[in-house]
Amino acid sequence: MKKIALLTSLCTLSLWADVYATFDSLAYREAQLGMNASGIVQSVGAREGDRVKKGSLLVSLEHSEEELSLKMAKADLDAIDKECTFLSDQYARYEKSAQVFDKNTLQKLKTELDAKLAGRERARLAVAFSTQKLSKMSLYAPFAGSIAQKNIEVGDYVTTMGGSPLFKLVSDQSRLLIRFDSKYAGSVKTGDTFCLNIDGQSTGKCTRITKIYPTVDPKTRQMTAEADGMGLRSGTFGDGQIRSH
Repeated sequence: MKKIALLTSLCTLSLWADVYATFDSLAYREAQLGMNASGIVQSVGAREGDRVKKGSLLVSLEHSEEELSLKMAKADLDAIDKECTFLSDQYARYEKSAQVFDKNTLQKLKTELDAKLAGRERARLAVAFSTQKLSKMSLYAPFAGSIAQKNIEVGDYVTTMGGSPLFKLVSDQSRLLIRFDSKYAGSVKTGDTFCLNIDGQSTGKCTRITKIYPTVDPKTRQMTAEADGMGLRSGTFGDGQIRSH
């Protein structure tokens, strides 16, 4: 009976033993950013290492021609919109007094109104096209984060035909990829605590495992888990212990 109790105690201890693991800190999101238009760089809104908000202007190309095209398209739309309003009101009045006017006159007015309405729709599409073209002359941050790499200067010529990305943006939030020996697959589970060491020194920081990948690396025989990075910079690495329960 004493031997059974001792074995049970040892098994219990082994189930609660810390599991050695290594980790790498990765950004939750990374993006290589480039332009959807070609042109000369007019302004650059961020430098390497800067933290930017979502929607921050990163690059603006010279766009005076695109602005002028948009103004002209809006002016054309405004003019034809007024013509449509006038003809529509006139047709409504004539239609109510149809007995006074011959049918040919009324039909002619209806044909003219339909043509103007079609022209107004084309003018609206021209405004939308010019607006979209102008928007492509600027590059905005798609999410909040830090500029990890910058490859652009004022005066450079930018093209959409390949080349290096203008910026590399990494999110402020990070995640840990935790790797441990697959022999502990049965004891490590989501919700377990992982405590970090960097350069062999305890950080005093612990996080909870949120995901365990189902596969085993055939070369290293290791499994991978994931946890919140607690603000660690992307690229940080170290080791630690998984406290399995």
